[in-house]
Amino acid sequence: MSRMKTRKTEATKKSDRFCCVPQQCAGVMKVLSEAPRLLIIRALIPGPCHVAAIAEQTGLTPARVSHHLGRMRLAGVVECSREGQTVVYRIAPRIAAPDGLDLGCCRIHFRQL
Repeated sequence: MSRMKTRKTEATKKSDRFCCVPQQCAGVMKVLSEAPRLLIIRALIPGPCHVAAIAEQTGLTPARVSHHLGRMRLAGVVECSREGQTVVYRIAPRIAAPDGLDLGCCRIHFRQL
C-alpha cells in the first residue's frame, strides 16, 4: 500500500510542475527574453519581495519593475499576494528552483555573483 501511496505522491508532484508542452515553454521563454525580466527573476530567487526592493536590487525604476512583473504574472512566471498595502511577488512555485527556474523541459540556472 505504501508503494501505491508513493506513486500517487510522485504523480501529484509531477502534475504540479510546469507542463512540458512546447507552446507553453516557448511562451514563457518569450516572456523571459528581456534582460530586465531576468534581473527581476534573479532578485526573486532568494524569496518574495515587493516592487521597491526589487527596483533597488536591479537598478530599475519601480514603474518599470511593476510593468515587467505584470507581464510575468500573466504568463504564470510570478505570483503575487497582498500584505497590507504592499504587494509581494514571488516566483511561481510550479517553476521555482533553488537556483533559477525549472520549466519541466528545461531549466534556467543563475550563477552566484
